[in-house]
Amino acid sequence: MRQPPERLREPVPFIVEALPTFKRGKIKHVLDLGCGVGRHCIYLAKNGFDVVGIDVSESALRMAKEWARQENTKNVAFTQAAMTNIPLGDCHFDAVISVSVIHHAVKRDIIKTIDEIHRILKRNGLFLANLASVRDHRYGTGKKVEADTFRIWEAFEERRFEELHHFFTRQEVCELVACFSRVKIEALKDPHYWKTTAIK
Repeated sequence: MRQPPERLREPVPFIVEALPTFKRGKIKHVLDLGCGVGRHCIYLAKNGFDVVGIDVSESALRMAKEWARQENTKNVAFTQAAMTNIPLGDCHFDAVISVSVIHHAVKRDIIKTIDEIHRILKRNGLFLANLASVRDHRYGTGKKVEADTFRIWEAFEERRFEELHHFFTRQEVCELVACFSRVKIEALKDPHYWKTTAIK
């Protein structure tokens, strides 16, 4: 089985920084939406959480499952699904994380995804994600699809492909997560993202 590239084996800093908050909040069941090869699933599972990873990519999920098997992490499961149609029940998770995923869609699908996240979170559940900012250097490049949305060439390992990117203003992020009761939005740099923390 091919190993994940080194840059996809370490969790991003804002997930690592959230670990004490997760533990203080007695979070147990976590969904990683758009889990890719599983780096955050395995990181959280090793720290005692029960984790479900969802992704549309069959090949990424095969790699994630093999990696979890090699690490002997029993408290993680993987499911193939789209972020706009999460095949799990209402009020199912204590937390949902999503790293560099939700903005890869047109606006209507992003709104549908947030509705799905809100649905599957328990009351007082935590949502933590990063969303691409209009301050990002990629904004305005590629082919415009709709307002603030562009199809941009990406390079991953030896492949090049076009991928949708929607870029958010801070106000737009506020409007997107208005269904949540408490929201905190912070600017991240290099690249520019909005780190978004919301409580249902």
